[in-house]
Amino acid sequence: MILKIYHKVVHILICAFITTNIVLLVTASLPDRSAVGNNIMNLLARYQTFFALDQMWSMFAPNPASVNAYLDAEITFKDGSKERWTFPRPSQMHGLEKILGGERFRKYSQENLVPMEKPEVWFDMSRFVAREIDRLEASGKHREVSEIQFYRHFNIVPLPTYVFIPHGQLSTQFETQAVFHFKPTEKVRYEANVNH
Repeated sequence: MILKIYHKVVHILICAFITTNIVLLVTASLPDRSAVGNNIMNLLARYQTFFALDQMWSMFAPNPASVNAYLDAEITFKDGSKERWTFPRPSQMHGLEKILGGERFRKYSQENLVPMEKPEVWFDMSRFVAREIDRLEASGKHREVSEIQFYRHFNIVPLPTYVFIPHGQLSTQFETQAVFHFKPTEKVRYEANVNH
C-alpha cells in the first residue's frame, strides 16, 4: 500500500516537473506575451531564475549581443596586502564544469553584473566574494578583507562581415573599467561608481 502511494506521488511529481518546464519553455520563448503569459511568467519567475532557465532575446539575429566581458576584483586586506579574485569564466573551464555551469556564469556576469545597473545584485555579489575570501583566509593567512574593487574587462565582438575570427580563437585585448567598490564594514548597502 505504501509502495503504491509512493509510486503515485513520484508519478505526479514527474508529470508536474515536465508540465512546468514545457509551459515555461513555450511561454518564455514568445517575444510578445498576453496577460495570461505574463501571469504564468510571474508565477514561475523564481523557479526560472534559480535554475538559470531564462533566455534573453539579445542572443538572436538580427542584432545579437556583441559585448564579450568578464569580471575580476582586487581584494585589499587590512594589513595592506592585495590579491586578485576572478569570476568564473566559461573560456577557462573544462569538461563537465563548463557544460553544467559555464553558460550560467556567463549569463550572470554579462547580463546582470553591468556598470551602473542593479546595485543590489552587485552588493550581494560583493558579500559572496567577501565570504569566499574569509573562508579561504580562515585556513591560510587569516587576513581580513578591507575592501573589494570590481573591474569589468570587455571588448566588442566585430561583425563577421568585418573580420573573420576562427572558432575557438579567444579574445586577448580588453578595455578595463572599475565598476563597483565594496567595503564590508560600511553601513551603506551598496555603491555603484564607475569614476574610480
